[in-house]
Amino acid sequence: MMEIIVIGTGNLGFHLCKAIENQKVVKNSAFAKAKNNNVKNSLKLVGYYNNSARVMTDLKAPLLDSIHNLPQADLVIIATPDDDIAQVSAALKTRAIVAHTSGSVSIEAVAHHKNHGVFYIPQSFSKTREMDFSTLPICLEFNNVTAQKVLEDLGNTLSRKLTHLNSEQRGRLHIAAVYMNNFVNHCYTKADQILNDAQVDASLLYPLMNETLAKAQDLSPLQAQTGPARRNDEQTIARHLKSLKSNDRAMYEAITQSIKNTYGN
Repeated sequence: MMEIIVIGTGNLGFHLCKAIENQKVVKNSAFAKAKNNNVKNSLKLVGYYNNSARVMTDLKAPLLDSIHNLPQADLVIIATPDDDIAQVSAALKTRAIVAHTSGSVSIEAVAHHKNHGVFYIPQSFSKTREMDFSTLPICLEFNNVTAQKVLEDLGNTLSRKLTHLNSEQRGRLHIAAVYMNNFVNHCYTKADQILNDAQVDASLLYPLMNETLAKAQDLSPLQAQTGPARRNDEQTIARHLKSLKSNDRAMYEAITQSIKNTYGN
């Protein structure tokens, strides 16, 4: 049985703890095929730690009181904010494999541990939404075969989608994820504000939201692009800019110009 400690119980750390405690082997996962048996309970969450000393009532494992004196484990996963990873890693006194979960931080942040790696999941997590780990891609990096085996066993136990990326590749994936998730969601927020100000029901755009995603996946985002910037409709763009609040115009202009540049307008 693999014994695991998770440092950090934010959105990702909390869901990772739950997934470890409630593991379900996917029938067609690489791990299930390799073992050819039911490996439920092959993972054990030894404990978790957070700076606020907050007990997570959804978890059976105990809250640990310090990262300086961790119990024995096979793997310690650092699921803290990116800027804290190197400091937390340096404070750990453990013989376990140490891995962080960041998309943008190099594997070097945990490199002073003999066996180390990265366990990155390109997904947006929220505590109030359940997540099916079996559908999530998991991106691994490791410094040796010892770390590789443990991280692959964990990844293949939780998911059917496992891949290996180096730090540079993972960093580019994270940038793309920021565009696809964070920036797009902010555009949804701005759209909501515009509609709320006009007392228009935001759900009128839900079919458009769904179709935009479907077309991007079916055709490719480049081919799916439409709108006034794509058509170079200058009069429409001017009307939009005039209608927008002054502090929202720069964002509209920047995205519009980026679209024009992409299509040579």
